[in-house]
Amino acid sequence: MRKISLSSQLVLIFFGIFIFATALFSVVSVSTTIRTVEDEMYTKLQSYSQFMDGPARMETDVPDIDFGVYLKFENTTNSNLRGFIEEDEVNNIVAEVTNLKTKSNDPRHSFNVKGIYTNKKNQKIYYFYETRDETNFRLVLTDTKYTNARVQSTVLINCTIFLGVMLLTICVLFFWSNGLAKRLKKIQNHILLLPSSKYENEYVDDGMDEVGTLSRSVEHMRKEISTNEKTKQEMLQNLSHDFKTPIAVIKTYAEAMVDGVEDVNSATAKIIEQADILKNKVNKLLQYNSLEYLSKDKEFEDVVMNEIINDLVKNYKYQLADIDFELDLEDDVTFKGYRENWYTVVDNIIDNAKRYAKTKIKIVLRKGYLRIYNDGEHISEDFINSSFKPYEKGSKGQFGLGMSIAQKTIYFFGMKLVVKNEEVGVSFIIEE
Repeated sequence: MRKISLSSQLVLIFFGIFIFATALFSVVSVSTTIRTVEDEMYTKLQSYSQFMDGPARMETDVPDIDFGVYLKFENTTNSNLRGFIEEDEVNNIVAEVTNLKTKSNDPRHSFNVKGIYTNKKNQKIYYFYETRDETNFRLVLTDTKYTNARVQSTVLINCTIFLGVMLLTICVLFFWSNGLAKRLKKIQNHILLLPSSKYENEYVDDGMDEVGTLSRSVEHMRKEISTNEKTKQEMLQNLSHDFKTPIAVIKTYAEAMVDGVEDVNSATAKIIEQADILKNKVNKLLQYNSLEYLSKDKEFEDVVMNEIINDLVKNYKYQLADIDFELDLEDDVTFKGYRENWYTVVDNIIDNAKRYAKTKIKIVLRKGYLRIYNDGEHISEDFINSSFKPYEKGSKGQFGLGMSIAQKTIYFFGMKLVVKNEEVGVSFIIEE
């Protein structure tokens, strides 16, 4: 199917609206004008009837329309029908009026009727019939020349004004839609060129309408993508550096063993140590990657946090003989989520805390609240404000994914992570 541009679509829509509106306006205008002019005609005939006071006034020349009169007064008749109808046709009109009066059950002697009569020549005649008793009446009539002329002139004027307004409106809409299409085209070209410019080129439409809002949304998206690309690049660089060190150590000790320079037992122990470090880094990377696939398809569980904290602290106590763990845990406190992920969250925060703690790590657990405190040095505000980007460099020059994993998981479970520098030490607070 052939693609139709937005400006062409708008032009077709405007043209269709113009045709429909013109046809509708013409029908309505003609019918309304005919009714208005006919009412005007009847008013004129009634005015002329009242203006005439007797046979002596019958020849009075009324300039704006040509009208005829038939008068019956005290058993005498006088007429000047001017060829509109013949005198015998007057009886037909009288019969129509009498029939109308009978149907209306009007008891009055005075009876006025306006209507249309078709004469023998099949011409439409407007008439006004006025009677004051059973025998005397006045009939004023005219043809359609005046009404036709008035309808044609009025419709012509109305249509001319309407077409002028419509054409002006279409011109305004055309230039507006053309400008709108150009603005959208610029946004489209900007989006298409973003990958090749590495998301560095900036373009913002300064309009205050929906197009401007769309442009600002695209710019916000560009900044987010640019930031993510830079973060990804930094993460890859830091990741390669982080992996390179244990691999280099493993290689060095393996070569030393082969050359007989290093004792096999001590070299093996060092290799195992570095392999564990490397394994831990790989696990963290897999955990971080798995967050992209977290979904709420499975209903959140009630995870008993006391059990997780006690299990982890028991493991760390064997590793950290010089760190004192203080536990203040309320019984049977549960958090919504998945047990495996909450285990990882608490493990990563404690792992971070032990890296900086001097003598103490304190854990407080309440309903909807978990605080993990260490008495180490304060965290810089820049690091806190970085929202723990993956592989952000910490105060001791260490890189890691642990806190980024913890934060993303906590937010996914509908809670928030707050980092607070205390008077002495730092608290990591999880709360609803």
